[in-house]
Amino acid sequence: MQQALAELGAVRAVFEDLGGYGAVAQQQEQDGEGPLIGHLQRTNIQLAAIPVFARKGLAETTVNDLLAAANVSRRTFYKYFENKMQVLEGIYQTAVALLLSRFSEMQSIAGSPQAWLSAMVGRYFDYHLAVGPIIRLMQEEALRADSPLAAHRQHAHMEMARLLAERLHGDTRPTDPLTYRALIWAMEAASLELLGRAASRAEIEQAKRVLSDLLIASLCPATGST
Repeated sequence: MQQALAELGAVRAVFEDLGGYGAVAQQQEQDGEGPLIGHLQRTNIQLAAIPVFARKGLAETTVNDLLAAANVSRRTFYKYFENKMQVLEGIYQTAVALLLSRFSEMQSIAGSPQAWLSAMVGRYFDYHLAVGPIIRLMQEEALRADSPLAAHRQHAHMEMARLLAERLHGDTRPTDPLTYRALIWAMEAASLELLGRAASRAEIEQAKRVLSDLLIASLCPATGST
């Protein structure tokens, strides 16, 4: 929880650098609804919701809890979100987009496909560990077929598979797209299991090594075993 709150504090600092509540109040006084106001209000509500969802869970969290945490009126909340699920959905979309962006950036940094796969697995688990309980809550919700988060999970998996295929395109052995998906499922399941029982750092590091070896053996068999 402390790690999740630290992450929230870092992101909220960026919000405050943009002017935070001061910018919101000033713009409301000037023109009532400027181009920045909606973004700031949505960001504020989503940031404030993270520790609430992490602490109380989705079922027990109410809109009133989110109003109190974000310090906004009911009218303001419903201007940007229809319900608490839309808030969680927005948080999940942002988290997925951030992780995919990092994976994409790493393609040009890592020297070899093997190094990139290892770095990608490391980043995946480090990110989940840093954000903590809210990631586990969102992952579990996204696994439900009838959840609004499910479509975003499928999109994220397709994008991760596309990145893997793109980076490893030079591999002479054709790779079934399902192979990429299965490896992504393995990382997701490992993350859920480790987060679910608050695994030690040593166990998480072991999971990184094992899954890195698994991806390399599966996707770069010619050179991954050397």
